[in-house]
Amino acid sequence: MRDAKGFTLIELMVVVAIIGILASIALPSYQVYVQRSEVTEALSMAGSIRENVDNYYVEMLEFPQDNEVAGVPAPGYLIGNRITGVVVEAGAIHVTMGNKASQPLQGKVLTFRPAVVKGSPSSPVAWLCGYDEPVTGMEASGSNLTDIGKEFLPAACRG
Repeated sequence: MRDAKGFTLIELMVVVAIIGILASIALPSYQVYVQRSEVTEALSMAGSIRENVDNYYVEMLEFPQDNEVAGVPAPGYLIGNRITGVVVEAGAIHVTMGNKASQPLQGKVLTFRPAVVKGSPSSPVAWLCGYDEPVTGMEASGSNLTDIGKEFLPAACRG
């Protein structure tokens, strides 16, 4: 008999099955990774607006009630590739996902709330992201409208 060279059909089918199993595990994880990276645009958009809210608080010792008072454009003008608008409400910044964002993020909101030390208005402002709660001795301003799934948020925003 001659020596057989190459793979048998069974061996090739086993390899294809293994690759299929690995792909079925990897693809959902990759999709969550992509959606989490899309949320970073909300973080950067809120970062520039936080400066305006901080400056207003330093001058007035209270948080701005809306976009106009905070000195930022109207919500319809604060848009991005994955953001449809940003609303300032009682110091809290609500970023609405949309436009080119993935389907699970469409219309979802990520909130950034300012927190100050109780009884000390001149203390620096700390910011809470998403489901994060203020530490003992601090109180947050504004309501938390975050409705993005925790798996799509950075670790600091999961609470």
